[in-house]
Amino acid sequence: MKTLKTIILCVGGVSLWGVSGLYAQTVAAEIPFDFSVRNTTLPAGKYTMERKFATSGAMVIRNVETNEAIAVFAPSNVSEYKVTDDRNVVLFHRVGDRYFLAEVKTAVLCGHVAPSKVERELASEGSGPPMAAVIVPALSFR
Repeated sequence: MKTLKTIILCVGGVSLWGVSGLYAQTVAAEIPFDFSVRNTTLPAGKYTMERKFATSGAMVIRNVETNEAIAVFAPSNVSEYKVTDDRNVVLFHRVGDRYFLAEVKTAVLCGHVAPSKVERELASEGSGPPMAAVIVPALSFR
């Protein structure tokens, strides 16, 4: 009886794990400059942006080379920019010589990252308001 329960739980767990993969939404992009996400600065390189569940506001940004990741709240129902459906891009604010992740807009993943405290402080200290978004094309998405 104990073995039967274990088998049923394992099959159920694997089934749920498999179904959760159906909701994964992933975008890849080659970012040619260092950039900040919330309070973390990330080096230039290839990144994936992923939302595990379609209804979740959490997005995971992962460096492909180092496999280091950061999670950020990026709701899809907020947008600062009007990008047509045929453009798959990652948008950044540029304040002075620093870049801040602002938004991901593709057919499979959309998410807006609110300005961080550092970004707001730099903008108010005389570096001026953020420039129009710096657009990096998304290489692939699934």
